[in-house]
Amino acid sequence: PGHLNFTVVSAMGVITEGAKGTEMAATYARLRERRGVEVVRADTATLQSVDYNAACVEKTVKEVSTPWGWVGYSQGCANAFRAESMMLQGTPEQQRLMSTFRCRQLLFSAANGSAHATCGDWKLLRALVDGERFLKRFQASMSAATQNLALDLLQNALSSRLAYAVLGSVQSLTHEGARTMWRDGQHAHAPSTSMRGVVESHTLPECLMFVSNIILQQMDYSQRQDTQVAVEEAVAYPTSIRNANAELLKRVDMRSAIQRTHHWSPLHEEVLFLTTSGDDPLAMFDTPKDRHVFPWLEVNTRFGVIQRKDECS
Repeated sequence: PGHLNFTVVSAMGVITEGAKGTEMAATYARLRERRGVEVVRADTATLQSVDYNAACVEKTVKEVSTPWGWVGYSQGCANAFRAESMMLQGTPEQQRLMSTFRCRQLLFSAANGSAHATCGDWKLLRALVDGERFLKRFQASMSAATQNLALDLLQNALSSRLAYAVLGSVQSLTHEGARTMWRDGQHAHAPSTSMRGVVESHTLPECLMFVSNIILQQMDYSQRQDTQVAVEEAVAYPTSIRNANAELLKRVDMRSAIQRTHHWSPLHEEVLFLTTSGDDPLAMFDTPKDRHVFPWLEVNTRFGVIQRKDECS
């Protein structure tokens, strides 16, 4: 019992409204009421690269005046890990931001990449190659001016801010993008906890059946997944690279049991428009949301990582 001297920095997934997001809003409200913990949402953006979103996480940390930790969801885990690295390897002012960092919580982490992004990157490359082959047949029947116009339009489209953001976001979530992030990363010696899920027939929403079947076809290394990431990759440490930093993160990872749930477990109001008549009887999106955050705080408080306010006075 009692209030905690702690602030949570929340970093959500690929599709989010950032600081205006509503993911786990009721849970965060109960957290503030019962434990006195403030939650600050990082103003990350939809379909943006890890580096862009990491800068948004760092900006949010600057607003925090108490010891803090982060909760990452899906791509938000990669964003937060990258922000950690940027602050630890940055200027003295950035390093001071990490002096009050205490712990981290990963929800269905995509920090190790996803087969969806890796295969999507391949498909995009093949589509560009096939598109070039298709357009080549018109070279003999089109004027040079028309050809140059078409090439300029295509170049402008691929160079646009939207295309840059989408392509950068996809690349960040590929396995190669994850290896690049982990290779030069440096992270704090602080305890990590994670929540991983595996879908079954009675825990798979109808709106996620398509992506669940696709990821099974795309992965030759796992048959256990939460519709977005393989359970072997949703851990709190790198799986594709071995170095001193990876060993550190593996040592500080407090392993957790795998749960029977799907990747959209933290969401409710955000996905109600996708809920079907088949999902309602099984309460697909009505599972308790407090389990995503409260156990993380309680275990770190019990072992003294997070202090109570009465202990600080």
